[in-house]
Amino acid sequence: MLSDGQGYTFTLLSDPEATVIRRYDLLHEKAGLEGDVARPAEFFVDPAGTVQWANLSSSYTVRARPREVLEVIDAWRQAK
Repeated sequence: MLSDGQGYTFTLLSDPEATVIRRYDLLHEKAGLEGDVARPAEFFVDPAGTVQWANLSSSYTVRARPREVLEVIDAWRQAK
């Protein structure tokens, strides 16, 4: 596996039929050079596996800023 060869400790997803992308409403139709791509999305999933925050962009050029993600995590920690 690619992840084994590179030393990654997390699972990588290959989704050539866009099955998972569609399930999570992340399909950005005809936005890629060769067709459909996933639109950017960031998720904060807590240790129990619950999605605490999601940032779904309508444009492949827009991403959450690192500071924004860290603020979400800090707020979650303080609320615990």
